[in-house]
Amino acid sequence: MIKAIVFDVDDTLYDTQPSFTQAFDEIFNLNIDEKLMNQIYSNFTQQAQLAIVESNSDSDLKLTKAEIDFHSLHHTFKKFELPGLTQESAGAFTDAFQAASNSIHLFDGLTTVFNTLTTKFKLGIITNGSNDVQLAKIMKLKLHHWFGREQIITSEDAQAKKPDPLIFTLMNRKFNLRGNEMMYVGSSYYEDIVPAKKAGWETVWYNSHQSPIANPQIIPDQTVTTPEELKDLLMDLAAQIN
Repeated sequence: MIKAIVFDVDDTLYDTQPSFTQAFDEIFNLNIDEKLMNQIYSNFTQQAQLAIVESNSDSDLKLTKAEIDFHSLHHTFKKFELPGLTQESAGAFTDAFQAASNSIHLFDGLTTVFNTLTTKFKLGIITNGSNDVQLAKIMKLKLHHWFGREQIITSEDAQAKKPDPLIFTLMNRKFNLRGNEMMYVGSSYYEDIVPAKKAGWETVWYNSHQSPIANPQIIPDQTVTTPEELKDLLMDLAAQIN
């Protein structure tokens, strides 16, 4: 029986695409239509997730945010035959993307969901990133109303980054629960679903980019593709608890 639901933050509880689009338009000025921009954003995100996992998994390869962005942009510009990418413009994009991310907000309706979940389950957050950056996002999203500091583990806290399953084991200890009593909700197959499954947790994959399942032996327990589907699933879970 699930007794705790733990969430990723970035691209799971809020949409990073508006910030991406704003920065992309500002720096590259390519007059991209909405359909193509959706494809560009999806490809960029998938490439970034792959690069992050490779960087976090290989102690000899530690990529900075700027290096991950440049790799992801390079792949995306090449795939869609776009002009204008240089090291300088990629660096400017990283700065603009970060600046645009200061105006993030929760997906509509999650306030009601968290108000309900907190009466039924223990709630937690596991997120890669430094304490100052990730805790600032949590405050901007007003998540502190439902998630106290003791319910949050960052990779800085754990001294380990997803996809290392250790960070999930630490949450088990924090909540004094077994893996099969935990559920993780995340947006990255490689960073979220794979390590959570390895730790014995149930998983919900928020797969808004329609990414493929890379390993048929590791399947998420539930998959949703829109914020509405995610909210409905979580409310259904809460309704099952007396």
